[in-house]
Amino acid sequence: MSKLLTANFMRVKKDKFFWIGMIFMMAAGVIFPVNRYMDMKQTGFMNNIDNGFFGCALFIGILMAVFCSLFIGTEHSDGTMRNKIIVGRKRTEIYLSNCVTSAVVGVLLCTAFFLPYLCAGIPLLGLFDADVKLILLLVLTVLLLAAAFASIFTLIAMLCQNKAVAVVICILLAQTFLFTGAVTNAMLDAPRTYPEYTIDENNNTVVSERPNTRYLDGAKREIVQTFYDINPGGQGIQCASLAAVHIERLPVYSLIIVILTTGAGVAFFKRKDLR
Repeated sequence: MSKLLTANFMRVKKDKFFWIGMIFMMAAGVIFPVNRYMDMKQTGFMNNIDNGFFGCALFIGILMAVFCSLFIGTEHSDGTMRNKIIVGRKRTEIYLSNCVTSAVVGVLLCTAFFLPYLCAGIPLLGLFDADVKLILLLVLTVLLLAAAFASIFTLIAMLCQNKAVAVVICILLAQTFLFTGAVTNAMLDAPRTYPEYTIDENNNTVVSERPNTRYLDGAKREIVQTFYDINPGGQGIQCASLAAVHIERLPVYSLIIVILTTGAGVAFFKRKDLR
């Protein structure tokens, strides 16, 4: 498997989209803190480096969707995948090497955002206000989230031999993750009550609190919150907004996603008839 990984990383070094993604992440890592510094100067409100530091969690899903589908899809379209099997490479090794390669690329893309953000953000915005342990836990969460995205899209790209179809499926799935995460976030953020304005007999405005019938409580809230935590798009929103309720659960859920999708992918790929 080491030879397969070496060959993969040699391809990654020459992959155009990989370098486009790296440049995009590095540019975003500089632009984010600079914009926050300019906003702070204009508005007078203090802005710290914490806000926006995990913004890459919102981009990594789309980037990994495109990278995995193109990188692995090229092996299908060029016949490389079938040739590897013909020369005696085990299907499990082929699958795992692509999965590991994709996960490493995901980690590199996130790192390409973090490092410029620190270099530009610390001089402009100062050090982190949040506890260092929390920051490190969030960094770990984002990196494992990137690995989870890589694992999901590797599964799709390895089983779908049509590169164009794989690209479309992966991008749509990444967008679906984010959309459902945003919808779930709105459901959980709904207030318990909302103000109701009435006019009394003296023509005075009276403000009262009216219960919100859409507010989630009890078991329903726990179910929706769990779905929000498991959904990779929901994890990305929580990390980017620094509003994770169960931050310690998110890395565990990502690991479970990696294990389940990789196990399923290996099992299905062993049975797949490669054209």
